[in-house]
Amino acid sequence: MCSDSVKPGKNSAQNPEREIITALLISYQKGELTAGQILKIMRREILEMNQTEYAILVGISRRTLCALEQDQGSPTLAVFNAAFRPFGLQAGLITAL
Repeated sequence: MCSDSVKPGKNSAQNPEREIITALLISYQKGELTAGQILKIMRREILEMNQTEYAILVGISRRTLCALEQDQGSPTLAVFNAAFRPFGLQAGLITAL
């Protein structure tokens, strides 16, 4: 199911946004999380937005956002970057661990 209309609670002051993003990116590099999982976590935990609100913010459809969060389809680089732009992230090359 791709819907989540309930906004989750706020993060504690002990977990600033950059620390959360850094931890998520490390998990991504280790293969523990997918890009879609990271996007969903950041959308919900940092911005506290549901899918509809976030899709409007980044200029994509809710259906496209849902597919991104489920690691489905083959989004264009422009769509992928638009989805991650609010967090200061974009697609790029990284070294393998």
